[in-house]
Amino acid sequence: MLVPPVYRRWVTCPEPRPEANLRLFCFHFAGGDASLFRLWTRQLPTTIEVCPIELPGRASRRDEAPLTSFPELLEKLASMVRPFIKERPSAFFGHSFGGITAFELTRWLRRNGLPTPVRLFLSACPAVHVRPQPLRPISHLSDEEFLDQIAARFGAPRDVLSSSELRDDLLPALRSDVLVAESYHYTEEPPLDVPLSSFGAWDDPEVSHEEAEAWRQQTTADFRLRMFPGNHFFLATERPRLHQAIVEDLQGMA
Repeated sequence: MLVPPVYRRWVTCPEPRPEANLRLFCFHFAGGDASLFRLWTRQLPTTIEVCPIELPGRASRRDEAPLTSFPELLEKLASMVRPFIKERPSAFFGHSFGGITAFELTRWLRRNGLPTPVRLFLSACPAVHVRPQPLRPISHLSDEEFLDQIAARFGAPRDVLSSSELRDDLLPALRSDVLVAESYHYTEEPPLDVPLSSFGAWDDPEVSHEEAEAWRQQTTADFRLRMFPGNHFFLATERPRLHQAIVEDLQGMA
C-alpha cells in the first residue's frame, strides 16, 4: 500500500505482508514505543501484518513535539489509521495506556461510520467504566517523586527507573504519555459490537482480575478473559502465551 510518509511515521510496519488477511495495530504503554513489538512480526503467522503505532516524542520521532491531551491523540490517530483500515480488515492490541487508546479509537471509528476492528485485544488495562474517578495526577511532580509513583502504581523496579538511560531516553516520553492519560475522561456509550479479549496478570498491582473481567460489559459480541502469571509488564514475560491467545481469538479471521 502506497501512503504518504507522514502516515508511516505513525503506523510502522517492520515487515510488510501484502498477502496478509488482516493488520494488527499495536498500541504501546505509557513511555513505550513501537520497538516493543519488534519481535511480533516474526512470531505471529504470516497471515497477520503487524503495525505498531509510534507516537511523537520518542524513538525515531524523538525530535517531534509530544502530544499533550487525549482528544488530540485520538484525532491524530484516527486520521493516520484511516487509509489502512479502509484497505484491509484490522485488529487492535493495546497494553495499559495503549489499551484505553485502542478502545477509544474503536469507539471513534464507530461514531464516524468507519470500519471497526474485527477484534479488540486489551491487555493490562482496567475497564474504563469501573473507575469513574481518575487517579491522582502525577505528571507535575519532580523526577524523583514521579518515578516513585510509577514504581508504586505499576510495580516497575525502582532501580531500573533510576537508570541514566531511562532518564535520558524514556522519561520525557513517559511524562508526556502520563499527561495525556490524565486528560482522559470516560463518557458512556452503548457497548461495542466488536469481539473483545481482555488479558490480565495475577500479580498486577494496577489492574485487578475484576477490572480486567469488567470489559465484558463493553461488548455485545464474543468476550474472552485470560489471566497470565506475572505483573503489569507481562507483555514481555508472557509473549509466547499472548501470541497463542491472539492467534486463537483471530481464528477464521487471519
